[in-house]
Amino acid sequence: MKIVYRVIAAIAALLTFPALWFLKLIHIGIELGFVEGLFDDSFSINQIYNFFKDKTIDLDGKLELSEKMAEVLAPLKTPAIVTLVFLALMLVAILSVFFCSALTNARKVNLGLSLFGAASTIGLMASFNHMTSLIADGTVGLETIINTALTDSESLIAQIAGLFGAGGLVNLIGQLKVLQLTDATVAVLFIFLFVALWTAAFIFIDMDEHKMPKQKKQPKKKHN
Repeated sequence: MKIVYRVIAAIAALLTFPALWFLKLIHIGIELGFVEGLFDDSFSINQIYNFFKDKTIDLDGKLELSEKMAEVLAPLKTPAIVTLVFLALMLVAILSVFFCSALTNARKVNLGLSLFGAASTIGLMASFNHMTSLIADGTVGLETIINTALTDSESLIAQIAGLFGAGGLVNLIGQLKVLQLTDATVAVLFIFLFVALWTAAFIFIDMDEHKMPKQKKQPKKKHN
């Protein structure tokens, strides 16, 4: 039974990686301004990777934020850091559950790790949703971000466009309503919960076996 427990738990932990790669990860909903309708779709990491893999993006010297842009994006800083921390904790929990399952019989440790992983996944989803809600509700509006980017541009035309509020055109094209983590992270959460329940079941089985009273050997009858 020990080998069955370890194999199933290890395989379940490994399944998180294809789940994160192939299942839909990002759900986006945009209310279109120029037509009555809603763009609503979800994308997996695999789809995003295939879209960008053949495109060359030159980021040299463009990652440094100006003081104005840093001020505009300031409300996103804390939730972004929290999101990255929860993401790191979730990935660490996945690896920890796998190695603990494959290499040890420490079921109580594995139970704690899987519950920790589930909590990290919930935290990741909540912090990401909070961060993107700041954009959707206008706290850090796309219009402000675009106008700031234009005014910070080296192009005189872009600077003039930013000063005249060209970023406001984004609201005519569409307004972001939903941007959240979806199926992939939910699948990871259920895998962690499965490993936790699977481990708890074996812990209870072991407890029952230890509680069962050992049968006393009956003394042999002496023959006269």
